[in-house]
Amino acid sequence: MNNYFMETHHHEWILTNKLGAYALGTGNLINQRKYHGLLIASDKSFNRNHLVAGIEETVEWRGETIHLDSNNYSNCIFPEGFLHLVKPWLRPYPAFLYSALPHQDEILILKELMMDLDSNSTMVKYTNLGQHKLHFVFNPKYTLCPHHDINSHGSLDYAEFETGIQQETDYSAFSALRQDNQIAVYGAALRGEVIANKYVYYNVYYPWEVMSGYAGIGDQISFFQIAFDLAPGESNAIVFSDAPIVNPLKLIANIEARYAKLPKAMDYPKGMDTDGTLLSRLDYNDNLLFNRKQYLEILEFALMDFVTNDDIVAGYPFYGAWGRDTMVVLNALLHGGKYLDLVQKILKNYSRHIVGGLIPNVFAETGRKANYDSIDATLWYIILLWKLGKKKNSKTYWKEVIHLTEDILKSIMNQNEHLFELREDGLIELRPAFAHGTWMDVRIDGKAVTPRWGAPVEINALWYNALASYEAMCEAYSTLSATKFRAKKEYLSTKAKVKASFGKFWNGDYLADRLEGDKQIVEIRPNALIALSLPWPVVDEDIMKKIWERSFAELYTYYGLRTLSPKDSKFRKKYYGTQRDRDLGYHNGSVWAWLMGPFCGLYVKAYRKQKTDQELAEDLSHFIGVLRNSFMRGHIASVAEVWDGENPHFPKGAPAQAWSVAALYNIETFIESLGVKS
Repeated sequence: MNNYFMETHHHEWILTNKLGAYALGTGNLINQRKYHGLLIASDKSFNRNHLVAGIEETVEWRGETIHLDSNNYSNCIFPEGFLHLVKPWLRPYPAFLYSALPHQDEILILKELMMDLDSNSTMVKYTNLGQHKLHFVFNPKYTLCPHHDINSHGSLDYAEFETGIQQETDYSAFSALRQDNQIAVYGAALRGEVIANKYVYYNVYYPWEVMSGYAGIGDQISFFQIAFDLAPGESNAIVFSDAPIVNPLKLIANIEARYAKLPKAMDYPKGMDTDGTLLSRLDYNDNLLFNRKQYLEILEFALMDFVTNDDIVAGYPFYGAWGRDTMVVLNALLHGGKYLDLVQKILKNYSRHIVGGLIPNVFAETGRKANYDSIDATLWYIILLWKLGKKKNSKTYWKEVIHLTEDILKSIMNQNEHLFELREDGLIELRPAFAHGTWMDVRIDGKAVTPRWGAPVEINALWYNALASYEAMCEAYSTLSATKFRAKKEYLSTKAKVKASFGKFWNGDYLADRLEGDKQIVEIRPNALIALSLPWPVVDEDIMKKIWERSFAELYTYYGLRTLSPKDSKFRKKYYGTQRDRDLGYHNGSVWAWLMGPFCGLYVKAYRKQKTDQELAEDLSHFIGVLRNSFMRGHIASVAEVWDGENPHFPKGAPAQAWSVAALYNIETFIESLGVKS
């Protein structure tokens, strides 16, 4: 079996909209997670409901039946529709080409999935690309439960549902309402007859949930059968939504228009197979499916997956809006000036939620409460206010954000609401009860797995950069105004203290990960990279180079940076097992893709004076080459959250993580800005 086929089966495709809804699945359309499905709806607060798991799909031709779908059960996969899958494409949207067995040009069916931008609606489109008329019989499979939940065995037998079918001139509509939780789903088919036909699919098995220590067996239910014929060249579309579909034709047109200008893979079927050669024209040799220009368009679209009306979704399917992740993503969106209004809108929204000088670490989301358990998110926020101001160069903007920044700085320096304090030497110190207050924030039984109490290195570099950003804001305003705006002395003196105190982290070989008092806790972690990749340097270039070289030797992988050196006794090779097992490895060796950003950022800062633009572009391209080629070969649709710390290959954690994609986008757009061949 070819490498491309295997790669796509192990990776996941994703569709999203601006409300935080998603559709998610694997390259062979076998649902491995409880989160996999055709429609998981969301409201603006990221309360999500899993509605449609998939469709039971049979195709009839000359008395033979072809199954397109596949279900996992504990002892088998049934039916074996994946055997009929000739090839999947993950971008610009998921598409799947099926055939009879053996695969043949006479029977070819293209299945395409797309999602509406403005509503919780997914379209499933089928096109007969073969040479014979085919008869289709479908049964949509529903779940109708919160997306973190699962329907336990037999639970749907006792649930009450209100269903309906409505035959219109141009389409057939159908709907189902679950009475106990009032979750509803609506559908429409452009062609075919819809009849009531109730089935329960018992004990569908989700192996990735079981591997992670969660309940992984659940029921699905179908209420309708949809039957239709497609002659060669004909298509039919079925749409699902969480609201009544008033005009399916218009909705489908809007959905298709969203993706119309995006590049397709070089071997994507362009229409009906009139000469019986389509299968021979497909790429089976794992060649590049997109050129560089097309890849950059796909990458930008992948980044837009996480943009909602007023925020950034941190990752799918597990997360809602996270302040820290949002700031890292906004930093990438500042490139080129295309998204300045969006960045400003999101920053403005966060300003409305500041409590005690801090922006939210996490906004409320399905089953989770909002919290303010981070200090770095707010420091990133201040730096972003300055970076956006440089792009806007507006006196009004500067005046507004200077006052906002002063309020934040005052709260940080004088706060008594949070579990951190300002030391005499100007450094920020986290109390033991706030040992989880950095991006390495995992706790087991309330205790930080990677305790960062004391003065963490990247927190204090961010602190210095936040103070420097404030000073730069005041200077920028003064250049635009006849009235000078002097930065407050207490903030400038603190900035000077922090710069002078930062030397306490240096041990002659690497930066201490944190200080307990003045005692260095030296662990080779990527936090030193984060600290030194920021706009204002806290050490000289020689130290930057030493830190980068050590990180390259011990932390770098093709997929991102390890969170701990393999030479450390606490290093864990695998991100695998139960929640506890995974949490122990999350920041103790697991590879994070977002860290490619500070890794490449520090490389540029340390070596730009001695490298040509061409050399920089070539080196950066080498660092991200595997991720770049994974997109260009069609192996991946997004960039995942984490990988194993040793021999990383298959993605772990969230399959689509916002700051992972943002890091790759950030590096690629910088390479483009160099104006050289990469």
